[in-house]
Amino acid sequence: MSADLLIGVYPPMAPRAILRRPAPPLFPFNQPGLALTHLGRGAAWLALGALGLGPGSRIAMPSYHCGSEVEAARLAGCEIDFYRVDANLQVDREDLARVAANSDAAYLISYFGFEIPACPAGVLVIEDAAHALFSDAADGPIGSRGDAAVFCPRKTVGVPDGGAVLLRTGPSPATEGHPNTYAMMRSAASLLAGRAAISHSRHLRSAASRLIAKTSRADAAARSGELTEVVIGEWDLEVGDMEAAASGPAPLTARIVDRTDGAGVRAARRRNYEILLKGGLGEYAPEPFRHLPPGVAPLYFPLSVNDREATLIRLLDRGIRGLEVWPVPHPLLDRQQFSQLEPARSNLLALPVHQLLEPWHMDLVLTAAKSALIR
Repeated sequence: MSADLLIGVYPPMAPRAILRRPAPPLFPFNQPGLALTHLGRGAAWLALGALGLGPGSRIAMPSYHCGSEVEAARLAGCEIDFYRVDANLQVDREDLARVAANSDAAYLISYFGFEIPACPAGVLVIEDAAHALFSDAADGPIGSRGDAAVFCPRKTVGVPDGGAVLLRTGPSPATEGHPNTYAMMRSAASLLAGRAAISHSRHLRSAASRLIAKTSRADAAARSGELTEVVIGEWDLEVGDMEAAASGPAPLTARIVDRTDGAGVRAARRRNYEILLKGGLGEYAPEPFRHLPPGVAPLYFPLSVNDREATLIRLLDRGIRGLEVWPVPHPLLDRQQFSQLEPARSNLLALPVHQLLEPWHMDLVLTAAKSALIR
């Protein structure tokens, strides 16, 4: 089956975003201590260095993670101790407190933009809000409580690259340099094609979808059952790789971030998440994500499915790009010790709810998901 559109989990680039006037900044872009970076792992690298975490330091990190943050801590020379996260992706607070009590710092992650645990007392805290740009919790914006916070505008805004680090003590400038211009032009072109693939014009979106389908390595991997090998993180990096990731972003990224309406992004994502909840997909989400707390700007809608590979293919046949969510942890993690997470690594996938999707897009996502799930 072929579809005349292609909806991805991450937002494409809207051409008007380049031309609009700067928007009133929302947290964290209204903070003087914020610095933009080329990649999110570069932001984590800068946070570790700014807090003096390196050889001889011990850091508590969650057993459910992307892996790039663990790689940053490894390269910084930190000793890493993992704390327990259960099968529903809820942090075991007692285990976090136990591990943090014997550490110099604790690393906390917001999963999908939802609230993270309270900061442990007596240690430095890094909040990873890579999924939580523009998300608020009951006690303020996610990323506003710790000694440092890490963000990833690339995942939320629709830009060629981009991470960000916020320090309570003041600015942490990115390292010198900018990413390769040609690589950023290719990234921008891909994002613009993604915007065309969800346009109102059927002819435009059909042509763009066909072009993307011919060139997408990830889509080809999904159809062949090899997506995990494509989306897993990069390990065995070197310090130079982290320094490059910590350099400044592409100028286009900085321009678009400055023009992003954070409140509008949050409102649209909440609306789209609610459409999927009210449409009946809540029963397939891990329990903590079956309702949307006030202030949360969800990165995407998580589903737990029995046959993820087949479900991803059925979604792709209907023009929806699902995403495996962190299927492989960093090699430093003992998977047997934290085996309760194996079902999530095998069964969890994400559906798109980003801000460029209108209700008619979400109706298509909902219909495709129901069709793919009911077997």
